[in-house]
Amino acid sequence: MTQPDVTVSGEPWLTGHVIDAADVRSEDGEGALVRAGRIVDEIEARLVDARGDEPDGELIPGTPLLRRGEVSIVPLSWEPPTSDEIRAAVRERASELWRGIRSACEYRHGVALAVEPGDGAPPNAYVRALQRHGVRRADWWGSDDRAIVLVVHGEPLPAPASASAVHIVPLGWLSTTRPTRRIPPVDLTWSPATDGRGGDG
Repeated sequence: MTQPDVTVSGEPWLTGHVIDAADVRSEDGEGALVRAGRIVDEIEARLVDARGDEPDGELIPGTPLLRRGEVSIVPLSWEPPTSDEIRAAVRERASELWRGIRSACEYRHGVALAVEPGDGAPPNAYVRALQRHGVRRADWWGSDDRAIVLVVHGEPLPAPASASAVHIVPLGWLSTTRPTRRIPPVDLTWSPATDGRGGDG
């Protein structure tokens, strides 16, 4: 999100899709489930297995990759509140993409774990950043020494989601069996406007 607790505004954006007054369509003709599988494949290959520091750019064509210190962010959707048909179509496609990423991660790593403040202990810097940025749901999977975290921003249900992304962070930021003792300040900010994806978020 642009700033903590700022309402998502501007035009809707969905990774790998063209949104105009007539419809919402894939830039390359592939469906949301195919794109989701490709996103997870590239996360595994470039951000987990390769151990390299990927610069900002594209994970796959039409899907941005942002670096924020030890966090890699793959923005998925930006969904300002509205009731028109195009934005409803964006929400439906974003939901398909979210389900596809979740399914691909579950196929590789098993059932997701929920990000929750630990057993009465104060949340760490990453969990606090999720809370500060309006994340209402965060599911994660361990992949070697990294955690793949699927996040949804927005008001509590039944309100629709306002944005979604995948974070790739050190496993110790979420693992209770191998926790990181000190986590540096975490920057999770992004928007289509500030990160060159269009819109005025």
